[in-house]
Amino acid sequence: MNSGSEIFSLLYVALGPGIALAVYIYYSDKWEPEPKALVVKSFLLGGLACFPTSYFEGLFEKLFGLENIFMESPDPMWGAKIFYAFIGVALVEEGCKFLFLKGFICDNREFSEPFDGIVYGGAVGCGFATVENLFYVLPMGQEVGIIRMLTAVPGHAFEGIILGYFLGKAKFSMEPEKETLKGLSVVVVLHGIYDTAVLARGEWSYLLIFAMVLLGLYLGLKAKKELAQHSEVIEFSTKKYTLLKKGTKKRSLVPKDIRDCLSDGKLSPDDLLIDQRTGKTQSVKEIFSPGIVSQYAGLLKTPSRGQPVKIFLILYGLTFGFYFYFWFLRNYRNFRNYKRIHINPELITLFLFVVAVVPYYLYGIALEKFGVVQFDLLVKHFFNLGLAGIQAGFLFFQLRVMKRFLKRKMKGTFRVTAITLGFFALNGLARMLPPDLSYYLWLTIIFIVCEGVVLAFVQKDLNAYWKMEGARPSQAG
Repeated sequence: MNSGSEIFSLLYVALGPGIALAVYIYYSDKWEPEPKALVVKSFLLGGLACFPTSYFEGLFEKLFGLENIFMESPDPMWGAKIFYAFIGVALVEEGCKFLFLKGFICDNREFSEPFDGIVYGGAVGCGFATVENLFYVLPMGQEVGIIRMLTAVPGHAFEGIILGYFLGKAKFSMEPEKETLKGLSVVVVLHGIYDTAVLARGEWSYLLIFAMVLLGLYLGLKAKKELAQHSEVIEFSTKKYTLLKKGTKKRSLVPKDIRDCLSDGKLSPDDLLIDQRTGKTQSVKEIFSPGIVSQYAGLLKTPSRGQPVKIFLILYGLTFGFYFYFWFLRNYRNFRNYKRIHINPELITLFLFVVAVVPYYLYGIALEKFGVVQFDLLVKHFFNLGLAGIQAGFLFFQLRVMKRFLKRKMKGTFRVTAITLGFFALNGLARMLPPDLSYYLWLTIIFIVCEGVVLAFVQKDLNAYWKMEGARPSQAG
């Protein structure tokens, strides 16, 4: 690397994916966002776990004479590779992540419901992936960074979510050791198969690698969805309990109050309460058990609070338009939760992010590898308009979903086609500006702000809609 811009580009590729996934995971906690400081601490702990991992992996290689395990060899060494992949890498890495998560986070009183395991486990996984990425991307280049962006980084992040899912259940389980062992077993198997494919270097290896990443993604999202419903029941359940401490009855508590008392240190998972309807004595662990999800179908859905247009515009401008992805996710999630429509907001948004961001890096590699010079400007304009079209296409379908609900209660709302075309034009123009143009940065900012203004018309109508829904909660759903 010869220039500061190259180093910056490599740092962006190395650090960006892990941080972006950590932010996504943090905002998954809809009802009781975790303290930012503790989430950042989890992320840093995950990064710190890379160092003992590296030491133990090196020690493992020396003890079993596997220093040349990564070298090309006519001898496939299948037994050694499988042994090293599962024990020397998967067990070591997942074990270190588990120890840091269990030792420094799980006993914190802010870990007050099972869903918190998703947030903290995911943050640890993202921290580990980010620091590990630095070790690979800086010396090996952008190509490695792109491959890891699609494989190792989401692999670590969603393995962290899966591990956090089981640890969240373990904290509120009568058999915590069993849940913990299940969690470790699942992530070690996923990780071990992945690393076996990496070491195999066969023609089928990439298929198996991506298959394991997709399986981890599926299991992680499934775990998150299950505990998100669990969290929603805690937030809105009206079942009442009376605290029984030292034989004295205390005030009535609904599950949300119990969770808040756990966060404040006024209750512990083993404290006993009395169900006011049945008179049965239960511990907090039993109340927060997986069985609580059975109440989910009967919950009264509450509408979103909306988002002030000024706040939306500030966030859109400060992130140079990157907030579009979070706004997109938020809107889909609000309608999914309130109207019970059958979509997966997280998967749709992740797919949008991949198809709209990853091509930038692939395009750069193509220019470098194949030397596209003669038609560079034409290719670049076609490419940028294509990416703008992808984002506009995703936006178009989301606006149609929202419009279907808005037109039932409101007249004169935003026009789907006009908003989509306006967004596409501004997004495309911002992408097509030549970097050597005078005032390039200021012009880009102007186009991005105008882009946000176009979407602000949608946000304004959404705020009005959610306000009307909030005024008639009995009609929700």
